[in-house]
Amino acid sequence: MKLNALFLLLFITLFITVHAKKVTVTTSPQTARIYVNGVLMGSGKILVTIPKKECVTVEIRMEGYIQETRTYCSKKGITPPPGTDYIQLQQDESYTSSLQSDIANTDVLIHAKPGKSREEAWKQIVSTVLGKFDVLENNDERAGYLRTSWNGSSFKTNTVRIRLIVKQASEDPLAYKIKFVFEESGKPGTAFNADELYHSVNRLPKKYDGFMEEITTKLKN
Repeated sequence: MKLNALFLLLFITLFITVHAKKVTVTTSPQTARIYVNGVLMGSGKILVTIPKKECVTVEIRMEGYIQETRTYCSKKGITPPPGTDYIQLQQDESYTSSLQSDIANTDVLIHAKPGKSREEAWKQIVSTVLGKFDVLENNDERAGYLRTSWNGSSFKTNTVRIRLIVKQASEDPLAYKIKFVFEESGKPGTAFNADELYHSVNRLPKKYDGFMEEITTKLKN
């Protein structure tokens, strides 16, 4: 009885394999990961099997690129899958326009030159910030606090926003905490003031690369 059941199982498996459709999926870049029904199956190139009367979903993913998804079906009345499918990922501009950063969403402590007045230091801070941000949402010299409005950009698959916050950390020695707040929503067209839809990422737009070095140099000279 057990032997008959085993033969039946082998027959069914062979039947499904013979009648299954197959697609050779090739990706560019070749290091892109290929997922079949949510399971990582390889990268660059794999053979996808679509059992008869079923569909499978193939996802191509790679950091810095826009994900591509394909659904292949082996069902009557549905266009049969191709024998081969070449999938070229498009670069994600929201990713390529920014850089990995260890200062994003982190307070950076900067000391002013000994003997420099608060007034002079604040003027230097404000002028440097206005070189990158158009609008100051809050500028309180007396409290030593500055916050810019959000600067944002919307891309094909993502929306990003950035602002700068400056706080006086101490009076003697004179020092300030400066923080870039950089966030993304993961969706296009998100309103820049929809706080609940954003989350922090450890990246900074290339436009702001070198800003901390610039403001540090001014405060220390």
